[in-house]
This record gives sequence, C-alpha cells and structure tokens, in this order.
Amino acid sequence: MTTAWVVLAVFGLVLVGAFGWVAWRDRARIQSAEDHTAARAALKAQQRNEGARHVAQGNVIHRGQDPH
Repeated sequence: MTTAWVVLAVFGLVLVGAFGWVAWRDRARIQSAEDHTAARAALKAQQRNEGARHVAQGNVIHRGQDPH
C-alpha cells in the first residue's frame, strides 16, 4: 500500500510541476497594451512603405512612355 501512495505522490508532483512550467512559459507570451500598439504602428509603417514602393516601381515602369 505504501508503494501505491508513493507512486501517486510522484505522479501528483509531476502533474503539478508540468502545470507550473507551462504556466510560467506562457507568461512570456502574454502581450501588453504597449506591444499591441507597437505592432499596429509597425503594420501601418509597413503598409505605407509598400504603397510608396508600389508607386515608385510604377513610375520606373512607365518612365519615358506616353500614358495616353
């Protein structure tokens, strides 16, 4: 009977340890409001740069050609 209690105790400790480790690991993944704002600002800047690049490439392609 003692062996069964020891096995159950070890199993319980492993479960608690695994739960604690996963909770500790996931805390690093939680984003703050500042992270969300920074990500949104970066996306806006990326889209603005893509638009400017698209216009610049269009000007290069059509340079010297009569668009009419």
